[in-house]
Amino acid sequence: MVADSQPKITLIGAGSAVFSLTTFFDIVSSPSLEGCEVSLMDINEDRLKFASKIINRLLEDSKMKIRTESTTDLREALESSDFVIVSIEKDRWYTWKLDWEIPVKYGIRQVIGECGGPGGLLHTLRIVPDVLEICKAMEDSCPEALLLNYTNPEGRVCLAINRYSKIKAVGLCPGIYEQLVSLSEIMKVNPEELDAKAYGLNHFSWIKELRFRDGRDAYPLLKESLKRNPDFQPLCRTLYEIFGLYPSPSDNHVGEYLPYGWDLTPEKVRGVNWIEEHKKWTDQMMTYAERVASGALSLEGLKQILIRQKHHIIRGRAIDIIKAMVTNDRYLELAVNIPNQGNITNLPQNAIVEVPAIVDGAGIYGLCMGNLPKPIAALCSLQITIQEIAVEAAVEGSRKKALQALLIDPVVDNVDAAKKALNEMIEVFSEYLPQFKYSQ
Repeated sequence: MVADSQPKITLIGAGSAVFSLTTFFDIVSSPSLEGCEVSLMDINEDRLKFASKIINRLLEDSKMKIRTESTTDLREALESSDFVIVSIEKDRWYTWKLDWEIPVKYGIRQVIGECGGPGGLLHTLRIVPDVLEICKAMEDSCPEALLLNYTNPEGRVCLAINRYSKIKAVGLCPGIYEQLVSLSEIMKVNPEELDAKAYGLNHFSWIKELRFRDGRDAYPLLKESLKRNPDFQPLCRTLYEIFGLYPSPSDNHVGEYLPYGWDLTPEKVRGVNWIEEHKKWTDQMMTYAERVASGALSLEGLKQILIRQKHHIIRGRAIDIIKAMVTNDRYLELAVNIPNQGNITNLPQNAIVEVPAIVDGAGIYGLCMGNLPKPIAALCSLQITIQEIAVEAAVEGSRKKALQALLIDPVVDNVDAAKKALNEMIEVFSEYLPQFKYSQ
């Protein structure tokens, strides 16, 4: 779509300092979006007011002409929107920690419990109904808008949208960009010198081509660099040595889908260690924002933090896509999560796959990447089945299907442990799982 006028961009979950500030900073750093309208929506009024205050300071500093509004009313925020960016959670740190701790109590070892294993299942059960509620509101208020999703578990959320709503959607994750930064460090090159084409599933992607921007194959240098750095990403390097393609985005994300992920993922980036480190980073961002709001830190200090994020390519991708669609400025996005329409020829049609895509005024077009190597396709196919059953459990409130999803998950190897963990998690999170109120 090449817009006749500047678009309306709606941010759902705008009370999150990291999501709203980084996304809005991308907007005000994009001259082609001057004149657009930005609607900020969150159900937490206090956090929304706080985020809006900082955002308005960024806007004033940018001197761009952008109209902003803040609201706790979902349908008001969505009215006449062209693009809807969604990043929502429910008590994220409280729920994530329990997602990990409860299964471990019953002997189920899961690396981080975010997108796979029992933690990934409960994350799915909690979040899918809320995302579908947003989609239903979009069908009424802005049926032609594009939903750009950051909410995890990415693949499962996108599958639910594609299966149970009429809304056009794309799932976004900066994982491949982050992995290129990590690889560049051991290869001792600038990350912007590297290019990659990866395919597979979200947080379980495989680099088919790793090249320098001038076209040279970068895999030989990576292979030599791994020899010089024996402690670097022990799980990913093991998978590369065995299966022939380097995975993305990191040990602890990839490890969620593998029964041996726990053993090969370094302790500092797994379990509560990772969750608390992630929370620490988010808290630091919130602290910076609070200091800006109070006047203790200049806006310039916050801008430098956001600029550093952009420089290291650790950020969301939604605004780049929106700019390309509005201006018809064609480019290659390294990873989008979309229904498989022959993009990966040996994975099921309409499964949610992560592939590179061409983006321009006509839309988002995933590249045809061919077959995954047969062993990797087998690993991905199992996860696709788990995704489908988990999403069905979330929508139907089916305890039976939730248990089925657990018992085909490779990190679960005990029926009694799976039953006990599931029952406790549904009970603990009962206020977030109304669809399970009467389930057996």
